[in-house]
Amino acid sequence: MAKGKSRFKGSGAYIFAGILIGIIYLVNTFLVEGIYWSNTSVSQTTSTVMNSLNKINGQLSEINNDSISIAAGLKTDMESIVKDTNNRYANIIDAEHAFESVEGLSDTAIRRYNYAKNIISTYKQRLDAMGTGAVTSGNYEEMGYILKQDIYPMQITASEMLTSTIDIVSADTGKIMRKNTIRSYLLMTMMMIVAILGEIAVWIFAKKAKKARLELEEREKSLAEVDAKLKTTRQKASDLAIINVLTGMKNRYALDNDINDRLESGRFQIAVFDMDNFRSINDTYGYDFGDEYLAAVAEKLKEEFSEVAEIYNITGNEFCFVFNKNISESQAMGIAQNIQRVMSSPYEVLNLAVQLPCSGAVYHYLPGDCLNVNSLLVKLDTAMRNAKMNGGNMISTVMNI
Repeated sequence: MAKGKSRFKGSGAYIFAGILIGIIYLVNTFLVEGIYWSNTSVSQTTSTVMNSLNKINGQLSEINNDSISIAAGLKTDMESIVKDTNNRYANIIDAEHAFESVEGLSDTAIRRYNYAKNIISTYKQRLDAMGTGAVTSGNYEEMGYILKQDIYPMQITASEMLTSTIDIVSADTGKIMRKNTIRSYLLMTMMMIVAILGEIAVWIFAKKAKKARLELEEREKSLAEVDAKLKTTRQKASDLAIINVLTGMKNRYALDNDINDRLESGRFQIAVFDMDNFRSINDTYGYDFGDEYLAAVAEKLKEEFSEVAEIYNITGNEFCFVFNKNISESQAMGIAQNIQRVMSSPYEVLNLAVQLPCSGAVYHYLPGDCLNVNSLLVKLDTAMRNAKMNGGNMISTVMNI
């Protein structure tokens, strides 16, 4: 009787050890999942901030271009220009509201943004104060002088502050991602230690209770499955920091790092493309379907064009192609037409055939054309939007100034 009671106690200790290990594994799983979703939330917040700041920068550049066109005597329809300018300032205000709704940004980023916002406000006041007198009198030279000496420098400063804010937010995001990655590795190390101690405990209890070995094997199998899930989660967290998880392509930050040093002295061919009215896919079939469609398009693009260009998935359904150095301007246009053909082809997603037209823009970049990658993309996106406004399903060319 005493011997049976001893065996029962040994089995109870074995069961307790197994339950304890399982709980620790589950807790660790939830912690790693928490890190993964934290990274996802940070990425979404960063995307909102980047889109807002880029929108402000783009609208400000368009207002400045209109002003330069007036000074050069290229545009004289003031009523239309004033209407466009007001619409663009409304877009800037919407983007400012979107930025200011984001919580958790660093004080440095907020200060840079507020500085840029104040400059933009002053810029608008100076532009409004200048009025239309110079256009009415035909004195474009005087207007050009005012723009060059007083107003245009404010636009440049505001654009630089917005770009600086983007850099700060990117750096802050990188710090958070690295911190979460370190936490993930620490948790995995703790998990391995717990696993080793658990195995030792199981071995000891198994010696004392041979009848419990079958239960031990089942528990080890369960723990191995949990460990595999943890490794998958850790890989997802690491990939999120360096690539676009959906398409497996390099992201917007990688593009900045790859070509920023080439802007001052290099020349190259670059293009951007995205699908026309892509939102209709999400509205009709749902976001999961839209993700599958994008993944299929991205895979085809990598298959067809990875040997002639570096491909980036910079935002949503927008793809950027930096062509190889040996690609000429005429060759780039020919490849761009092939890219449009591939992206506009029908794709079978979840047993449904889907086909959308796409528009793009090609830029023969010359040394010193742009101050930074952001202004380069603004030019490309502006040309692409013009193509879409003219009916879409076409390729526009960025004109060198």
